[in-house]
Amino acid sequence: MKNLKYFFYAALTVSLMGCTKSWLEDYTVDPARPSDVSPQVLLPSAQISYAMAQGDVLPRLTSIFMQQMTGTDRQSLAHNRYAQIGESDFDQVWGDNGYAGGMLDLKIVIEKTDGTSPHYAGVARIMTAMYLGLFTDVWGDIPYNEAMQGADIYNPVYQTQEQIYTNIQTLLDAGIANLGEANSVLKPGSEDLIFKGDLGKWEKLAHGLKARYLNHLSKKGALYNPTAINAEIAAAMGSNGDDAKIAFLAAPNTNPWYQFNSQREGYISQFGYMYETVMIPKNDPRVAAYRSADSVNMPFYGSQNSPLNFMTFAELKFIEAEVIQRTGGNASAQLADAVTANMDALGIAAADRDAYLATLPANPSLEDIMTEKYVAMFSHVEAWTDWRRTGFPNLAAFPGAQFNQIPRRLPYPETERLYNSNFIDLKGENAFLTPVWWDNN
Repeated sequence: MKNLKYFFYAALTVSLMGCTKSWLEDYTVDPARPSDVSPQVLLPSAQISYAMAQGDVLPRLTSIFMQQMTGTDRQSLAHNRYAQIGESDFDQVWGDNGYAGGMLDLKIVIEKTDGTSPHYAGVARIMTAMYLGLFTDVWGDIPYNEAMQGADIYNPVYQTQEQIYTNIQTLLDAGIANLGEANSVLKPGSEDLIFKGDLGKWEKLAHGLKARYLNHLSKKGALYNPTAINAEIAAAMGSNGDDAKIAFLAAPNTNPWYQFNSQREGYISQFGYMYETVMIPKNDPRVAAYRSADSVNMPFYGSQNSPLNFMTFAELKFIEAEVIQRTGGNASAQLADAVTANMDALGIAAADRDAYLATLPANPSLEDIMTEKYVAMFSHVEAWTDWRRTGFPNLAAFPGAQFNQIPRRLPYPETERLYNSNFIDLKGENAFLTPVWWDNN
């Protein structure tokens, strides 16, 4: 009888459980995966994701392409020959750090704050423009309007690079307008790892980015608008204190160059055309900041907590010098300002800086300006973009490389080919040698 009673209670319990699933709720919610995250948490996550997208595999490859450094062991040695660069090398940049990472975080921030906290939405729009600029300059056509829609759109269509460039300018304009609005419930603060909530600096960065991407159109004939570029320069960064960068911490959150060089020491060494042909003959004082005595490590850019520059005042001054030269002016003052800003940011002694400035030409050519910018943009993907736009410095493909040309774009990630039916197949070597839209050879 006792066993029968226990059976009755057990059956009743199972019956009641079958009527509702509420008892399961505590077990189906993963406490380690919150269903809702605040903008204050999403923003720094997106900023770190962007830093890893810009600062990891992309500059390693493009700095080798640009002969700012040299691959000397294992796969990095093959990279000198533009070999062993596969689609899967870019899955993390595109996915984990990009569309499924920081870009998605920024999209959610905009959705959460649009209309109520425009200052947050403005910062998110500016950072989204940074992502689009980085990705389109590396890959050309990319998804955007249909991207990051989850199950609603599994196969987002690709927009042309020309359309993406329009999106970039639209996002930056909207971001600037957001920052100028009076009322904002939430305002970025110390969680903003780039400017600590300084909206004035975010606005200057947005204008600087507008100048950068307008200047990228230097090969596009009537689309190149020096007047518009100069207007953006006037509203952009005014000193090194306005530089957009992120500083890393001690382990495990260390600078991506440090992570690579400490784990794969000797794979990439700090010698090549930039050092031997451009810097050393001119007694450039930046050599010691760029490379260690054994040419293996990067003292300024490759320590644990080294900054990763997104856009700097020095870059802006180089853009200004280029525009002046292209429109028939003498850009000597702007070139000197650009080199000064770069050396000051690196901590070069004033006497050494001034001795170098005295060697700059009195009326610099485009080649002079772009070669100086090439040195100043050491380890930044933008150096590759500048070379593709201008042809300066005058580099030749590595001897014995699989192509007789330096790559002009990178292949799309493997995940896109496998899972997006709208994937653009550039086929074979064209994945490296087909110019992007603005690269009008």
